[in-house]
Amino acid sequence: MTRDKICPICKKDNGCRSGEDTCWCYTIKVPKGLLETIDDRDRGKACVCKNCIEKYNRENNL
Repeated sequence: MTRDKICPICKKDNGCRSGEDTCWCYTIKVPKGLLETIDDRDRGKACVCKNCIEKYNRENNL
């Protein structure tokens, strides 16, 4: 699996289908606070997976 397909938080498949019009990542907002938890060397290199986004939202009542 290539680096752009690995979630920078949990290190699992991020499920991103970048380049496809129907990818879930085009329709979901990633909270700024979650993005700030990503190490600088990994930030902006791959999508955060849907599970990590949903977990963060639950834990932060978003």
